[in-house]
Amino acid sequence: MNDYFSPDYMTARRRFREAVTLRGGRLDSLELTAKGPRDEELTIDIGWFGAANPRRVLVHSSGLHGVEAFPGSAIQLQWLAEGIPPNPEDRAIALVHVLNPYGMAWLRRFNEHNVDLNRNFLGLDEKFEGAPEGYAHLNEFLNPLVPPSSAGFYLQAAVLLARQGMAALKEAVAAGQYEYPKGLFFGGARLEQGPAKLHDYMVARLKAVERIVAIDVHTGLGTFGDDRLLVRTMASAMAAAFGNRLQPLGTSGVAYQTRGDQENMYQRLCSGAEVYFATQEFGTYHPVKVLKALRAENQWHNYGDRAVDHPAKTRLRAVFSPEAPSWRTYVLRRGHEVISQAQTLAFG
Repeated sequence: MNDYFSPDYMTARRRFREAVTLRGGRLDSLELTAKGPRDEELTIDIGWFGAANPRRVLVHSSGLHGVEAFPGSAIQLQWLAEGIPPNPEDRAIALVHVLNPYGMAWLRRFNEHNVDLNRNFLGLDEKFEGAPEGYAHLNEFLNPLVPPSSAGFYLQAAVLLARQGMAALKEAVAAGQYEYPKGLFFGGARLEQGPAKLHDYMVARLKAVERIVAIDVHTGLGTFGDDRLLVRTMASAMAAAFGNRLQPLGTSGVAYQTRGDQENMYQRLCSGAEVYFATQEFGTYHPVKVLKALRAENQWHNYGDRAVDHPAKTRLRAVFSPEAPSWRTYVLRRGHEVISQAQTLAFG
């Protein structure tokens, strides 16, 4: 089962493209100007099965956070290998493969402009400015202006946790900020190319939609070998489809409220439709360990030579895509279950 996990972005892309073609889907590739470590072309690849302009659609996406793409890509490859079910004329299934190919190729969570793309989908009436209260006081700790070093990290983190508590720190650190371009969780200064191209693609595809179910795969939050479906609101239809795995976003659970997440795009595009959006979040390691890996990779990206074989890169990948066979087997099993449940919700 673990063979669905690809060793790198280019392998994952090739496998996905071949599988979509083999299953008779339409393959659309959204080309980006950024390049991979060996000057490779980078694309967001979409496998579309069913009606061109469906009334009901299931969208399954991976890799919005770059290095988190390895498990999401594996889930999609497994599903393609098992076969896409036939759809009536008014329905469709879309697999969106690696929304941040730069991040996957370069082994980083953010894109070529250091933007966290799940903080970048702001509306036309929203400004790319501001930061959570408290981020400025944490900036020196979060974003050292030097190459990576772990000296003193755990001591500083322990002091901050003791003073503020985990919930307050999560909101201050990770909710999204627009004032520190080289800092962690930077939401950008404008809509990035990848989100803009995805938006335009979906505008053309979803103009007739009456119900959309969207599942976006992430890793790094929660207990190792467990997952949750994170939602803004606990809709009864979603509870019936997904059961007790649903968890509202907020400080009481594993996640936190954010600005500019991908759900914003679907809510705007499908304002007259039923929109059911959930983030499938697979737990890995303790938040402090995850933050340490994120900080070190960001230091290497900004103040090192960005080589992808640097320990800061390989540690980040290990944090977000553990190699433990039990973890990967669980990811594939639960990924399959959630897609099946999402199909029921989307199509009845």
